[in-house]
Formats: sequence, C-alpha cells, structure tokens
Amino acid sequence: MELRCLLLNIVFISVVNAMLAFGFVNQDEGRRCTYGRIEKLMRIRCHDMDLKEVPQNLKSSVEVLDLSYNRIRKLRSGSFQRYTDVKFLMLYENMILSVEPGTFEPLTALQEVDLSNNGLTTIPMELFQLPKLRNLYMDSNDLRELHQDLALLETPIRAPIEYLNVANCELHDIPDLGILPNLWQLNASSNPLSNFDMNKLGNLCHLRVIDLTKTQISPCSCQQVTNHLSALGASPQFVPVCMEALDSNACPLNYNRTVDSPTFHSCLTSAELAETRGFWLFAAGCFGGSLLVLLVFCYCIHRWRKKRRNRRLSQAAQNRKHFVISPRNATNNRLEDQPLHCDTA
Repeated sequence: MELRCLLLNIVFISVVNAMLAFGFVNQDEGRRCTYGRIEKLMRIRCHDMDLKEVPQNLKSSVEVLDLSYNRIRKLRSGSFQRYTDVKFLMLYENMILSVEPGTFEPLTALQEVDLSNNGLTTIPMELFQLPKLRNLYMDSNDLRELHQDLALLETPIRAPIEYLNVANCELHDIPDLGILPNLWQLNASSNPLSNFDMNKLGNLCHLRVIDLTKTQISPCSCQQVTNHLSALGASPQFVPVCMEALDSNACPLNYNRTVDSPTFHSCLTSAELAETRGFWLFAAGCFGGSLLVLLVFCYCIHRWRKKRRNRRLSQAAQNRKHFVISPRNATNNRLEDQPLHCDTA
C-alpha cells in the first residue's frame, strides 16, 4: 500500500513537471500587479508577468506604471486611454514591434518613458508633442532608418526633452530633432556614427554631457566635439580620447557652424523666451492669487461690517420705548378735536 502511494506521488510530480515544461500550466497564474507609492506617487508594478497586452483593469489614477519584462508586442491606440495621469512609464524589455498612431496622445502628464530593449524601428513621433516629456529612453532598438521619419517631423517640437538615450541603436548620425533648448544630456554610445555631423550640435545650446563611447567617429570629429564642449563649458568625459591633435587646416574648428551659427543663437533665444514666459506665468499666477486673496479679504470685511451694523440696529430697536394707544382713546364720547392719549409700554 505504501509502495503504491509512493508510485502515485512520483507519477503525479512527473506529470506536473512535464506540464510546466511544455507550458500547459502557467507558473505566474496567481500573480497580480502590485500597488504602492513612490515619493507620494501611486505606482502599479506589473513587472515580469508574461503580459501580452497592456492591462485595462488597473486603477486609472496610476502615476507610475511599470510594464517591463513582459511579452507585449504591439501598443494599440487605446492601450493608455484610461491612464491619463501616468507620469512615468516603463516599457523596457518587452517585444514591442509597432506602436499605433494615437497611443501616447492621451498621456499629457507623461514626464518619462522607457522603451529600451524592444524591437522598434522608429521613435513614435507623437512623443515629441507631449507637453511635459523630459526623459526619453530608446536605447537598444534598431533605429538605423530613423532619419527617414525625422524628415517629416514638425519642428520645433513641443516636448521639453532634457535627456535622450539612443545608445546601441545602429545609428550612423545623431538624431536631428530640430532645436532642443532644454537638452543637457545625450547618450549616443555604442552606435557606428560613421556620418557624424557636427552641425547638429548647434541645435543643442545647453548640452553639458554627450556620450560617444564605443562609436566610430573620425579623429577630426572627436577633436571637433571636444573643442565644442570646451566652448560650452561642458566636460568631454564621455568623448573618445583623441589620439593626436590635428592641424586646423585638416580639421577646422567650425565654430561658425556650431556656437556662432544662427541655429545656436536661435536655440539660446528660444531658451530665454521659455524662461521669460515661465517667469511671467509665475508672476501672473502670484498676482492672480494675491488678487483673489484680497477679494476674499474685502468680502469678509464687508460681511463682518454688515453683520455688525445689523446687530447695532437690532440692539437699538430693542432698547427703543414702545408706544401703545391708550384705552381712553377708545371711549365713544371722545371729541374729534381732542388729542390722543398715549401710554408707554
């Protein structure tokens, strides 16, 4: 009897292991997305759950949404329609091959999106029109034909991008996104960059860090980038070390195409206008807030004075002596020209 039970247990364990091995049983079937808070933001973590679609049964007030390490292949136009409050979106390490138009359009509060390590061949152009997008991670995608889509990009873009990561994307040149007055860090490492164009750095007037490690830029481009960063007061820490100094005739500094170019000055002007606009918006907000407080204060004073005046009138009415008609006036024999008699109450 004991031997029979032992054999049945062995057979049962073997069958279960076989079903797990061939995928008939999902080991993560009981797993659920976890809820929490990070720096007072609502976070939902659906990490490594073998998801094939963006789940639609999550709380719509989510602000940090982690969908990394899943098997999502396509982002549809309605994938994030319920989650308009999302500020940070993690989609790295999926199998995303395509993104339908309008997918990111509802995410007007989005500040950071990570689409790295997928199968994308371009950057969704609508990302560049999001009003609050600051950080964009697109590394480890095959973007070698990105320049064809960027030729149709409407510039200047609306997104105030500050950090752009396009490392390991098979790029032969850095992306041309037009004037980017807020961009301070660009990671273009592990790309061929065989057609590196210095002129595009004129669009990045506030660039402070550019990572060109593990690239194939020419010695002249290396020297030009180093000189350009020095002119900006930035550090060439992540620029490949130039093995030898080239003569200015063989490798001109080209300041007239970078820091002295009309594009560079236009970039500076855009940044100054944005800063001035932000200052005046702040000042207008402060003035409007002060005016509202003043109006509320005046209204409260008016109400207080009105109540005080009504209280005084009420007290005066209570203290006033009341006069009533004397019963003597009700006699029938009173002469018409005889004055009325009054009694005080």
